[in-house]
Amino acid sequence: REAYHTEAEHVYVITLSSHLSGSYNSAVLGMNLYREKYGKKQIHVIDSESASCGETQIVKKLVELEEQRLSFEEIVKQIEEFRSNVHTYFVLDNLETLRKNGRLTGVKALVASTLNIKPIMAGDKGSIVQRGQSVGMKKALRRMAEIVLEEAGDTKERFLMITHCNAPDRAETMKKLLMEKAEFKGCLIMDTRGVSSMYANDGGVIVTV
Repeated sequence: REAYHTEAEHVYVITLSSHLSGSYNSAVLGMNLYREKYGKKQIHVIDSESASCGETQIVKKLVELEEQRLSFEEIVKQIEEFRSNVHTYFVLDNLETLRKNGRLTGVKALVASTLNIKPIMAGDKGSIVQRGQSVGMKKALRRMAEIVLEEAGDTKERFLMITHCNAPDRAETMKKLLMEKAEFKGCLIMDTRGVSSMYANDGGVIVTV
């Protein structure tokens, strides 16, 4: 509630996918409590339906929209549409955290860990779905790049973001694989942070376009 207590006229909150975390519900509750105590304010809580660089994509777009001096209502409309068109993909070395938290419905976590099969996963309206699989991380990264290019469509107006958990070489490999085959508005590589690091575990790579 108190985090909303700011001089900013427009307040935005971008949370981890509501399918992975309770942060979206907490943010909405905080907004409602703020309005009860302090009155109405232009606040919008956005379920990223993603994580890590998926949230960063939304932040970057919000800054662009605010710099255009659009109305709050128009920004809300455009950012919700933008969010729905962000594609999220990832490959993890270790699926245990996701498995223990019940976030891997439909993904063969145990088979993956015992046979070194790496599922290539994606976000589908915030839920995790499997797009493919490969034996070993190198092949998995190549396959993920192929899937990204197959599904992202025209990438010239899309910004490529890659986050990694202690795996900068893998992130650079993904960047190379994608930028050799497609043109993007730009590319940003970052470390994971917070709960996204916990889910990704050492070696995880996340791609959003």
